[in-house]
Amino acid sequence: MSQATLPRDDHADAEEPAGPPELSPEMKRSNVRFALTLPLFFMIMFPLCYITALHLPVPHDLPVAVVGAGAASFIAAAGPALAGKFALVPVDTPQQATDMIFNQTVKAAYVTAPPGQPAQMLVAGADGRVMTQLVPTALQPFATQAGNTIQTVDIAPLAPGDGNGIGLMFFMLIVSIVGFMTANILGNAAFFLPMRARVAISAGVAVLTPVVLYLFMGAWLQILQGSVGQIVAVIALGAVTSFTVGLTTTALVAFLGKWALFPGMLVFVFLNIPSSNSAYPAEIVPPFFGWLSEWHLGAAFVDSVRAILYLDNAGLGGHLLVIGCWLLAAVLLIAAAAWHTRAPADDVSGPADAAASGAGPERVLLGRVHDHHGSPVSGAVVTLVDHDGSQTGRTSTSTEGSFRIDDLPTGAYTLIAAAPGHEPVARSTVLDHRGRPEQDSRADLGDIRLVALEDQHRHRTSVATDGTVPPSAASYGGG
Repeated sequence: MSQATLPRDDHADAEEPAGPPELSPEMKRSNVRFALTLPLFFMIMFPLCYITALHLPVPHDLPVAVVGAGAASFIAAAGPALAGKFALVPVDTPQQATDMIFNQTVKAAYVTAPPGQPAQMLVAGADGRVMTQLVPTALQPFATQAGNTIQTVDIAPLAPGDGNGIGLMFFMLIVSIVGFMTANILGNAAFFLPMRARVAISAGVAVLTPVVLYLFMGAWLQILQGSVGQIVAVIALGAVTSFTVGLTTTALVAFLGKWALFPGMLVFVFLNIPSSNSAYPAEIVPPFFGWLSEWHLGAAFVDSVRAILYLDNAGLGGHLLVIGCWLLAAVLLIAAAAWHTRAPADDVSGPADAAASGAGPERVLLGRVHDHHGSPVSGAVVTLVDHDGSQTGRTSTSTEGSFRIDDLPTGAYTLIAAAPGHEPVARSTVLDHRGRPEQDSRADLGDIRLVALEDQHRHRTSVATDGTVPPSAASYGGG
């Protein structure tokens, strides 16, 4: 057992304050891989998800109702030419067609008229500008052939501030990104916080986000307009959606560490816009993204808000069911993550007691945390991170300051100890096996000393270690 203690710096010849913790070579390589993978990920996903999906929107079997006495002849003339792009559906009355638009079973309705009179095109501005322009443009040649002009009637107009019909998409994107980024940053930069604390912070941010968004997009820019009840419902949906994203991300970070950034960005950012059924409806993006819009969280949120604000709640139940399924899946995932990251043994008695308990041959990491006066620090959070940055263990110290983390495979780890009012301390260690399981199955890190924040410029961290800890990691500053 060796003791490495750096002197106080309240004298002129004192050393510089402690630097950042020394990382193991494996973790350094992992950080480099992460840094190189991130730009490559963006290079691929931006064109694959955005450019491929949105550069040339083409309708595929977009349903349009055809109403009136001339419906059959109009479908006979236009149907073959529009096959594969539009699905023309005969409907008896304009009211029936209007109900179908509100229920989103059709996206527009063409009301035939005698030659020389204008035919009406019923559209829903809530479906976005692309939709309200696409269908009349496509049917105009056949209306002209029948001797008609087209008069467009918007039966579900957007709010006055949403001229381009992209307000719902941005609202969805912001609540999703804020939920994702909050949980991801907390999981990687504030990993020393208990998971329940990080979940609580994510919940608070999830509630705040749609409120702030409404102040900008509703009260100021008039992009979102509705009754008090409608606005409250939209804000509540935004909070639930953002919290669901945050809960899922927290679980991903628990399993994948910093690498959770990639699946999180893929699901909640890159796939969100082309499958959102907002500015670019599902019927005009590639079929894969149209299929995603049927169950993706972002699309369900957009469809729910559209139904609340513009479509008299038509179809709202189905969209809420999708959001509920996502929330349930997030809860199950966070429960699995909590089970995955919890300390396998609740016993945090001292190393001597642990050694006498007759534990099995699995790798066990032991240690004690105390302050610079030598007093044990109770309730300090001890987190173990592997060389990929994934959290592999987490526990709290006992009243004697001792901790124990069980069931660890061999490999390089970084251990972080943190307690209120003290500077966090990191230690690198290697759990290996040299043919002596009775000795190598337990690694005792010895004493880990925390420095009070008010004394951090006068005291240096010290640690007593055995042969399982590389000498270069014996002090916080790598000295």
